[in-house]
Amino acid sequence: MTETGNSASRFDFDAVAAQYDRWYETAQGRLFDRLEKRAVLRLYRTPGRGESLLEVGMGTGWWSRFFSGLGFEVTGIDVSPKMVETARSKDIPNAAFEMADAHCLPFQDGSFSVSVAVTTLEFTRNPEAVLREMARCTKPNGTILLGVLNADAPLNQERQAQPDGPFAFARLFTAEELYGLLSNYGRTTLRSCAFPVSMKAPPLACLIDDAMAMMKSKTGAFIATRTKR
Repeated sequence: MTETGNSASRFDFDAVAAQYDRWYETAQGRLFDRLEKRAVLRLYRTPGRGESLLEVGMGTGWWSRFFSGLGFEVTGIDVSPKMVETARSKDIPNAAFEMADAHCLPFQDGSFSVSVAVTTLEFTRNPEAVLREMARCTKPNGTILLGVLNADAPLNQERQAQPDGPFAFARLFTAEELYGLLSNYGRTTLRSCAFPVSMKAPPLACLIDDAMAMMKSKTGAFIATRTKR
């Protein structure tokens, strides 16, 4: 996840950095992870082959390892010192991490072939400003990838109702809102995943996800988008 510890963030992720990855060790976490990464790959199949990738709000580096494995040279930024420390401790190949505010990225225009934010935009104070910065740092004909928690998903609505969790501080987005936010930056393709019925049938989750996506169901917990600059 993303930014923490100051006015740039809606939630202090320093407090949860040490145990953040434990959710991925649960059965639900493993299934979500598989479906989310599958959705991203459905939108962006091109191997990195040494291309530069900026990951905004990389958190513990969970997704950084995934993108590194695809062949990208990953630069991850997060405003949380503890998240940066955790990501660095993993020694992820071809990945470097530093503290930075996503609202004011410390990179020159067009520095990266791909810019990514996974469950980050929801926790920033000004998502529109963050997207402008991501677009600025992306090369012409480059790609912006987002992974966002769906405001229409029953699961996320339940999460937001829990007053002590991070989701209570999040600004979630619908598919329509994402199209609106990204409309100025290029042609956007969207894919939803992790539908409630998929989560109840793990052996068939991928097939069910595909069927629900084709039916344009709005209940998937995760929305992946690809915007071509």
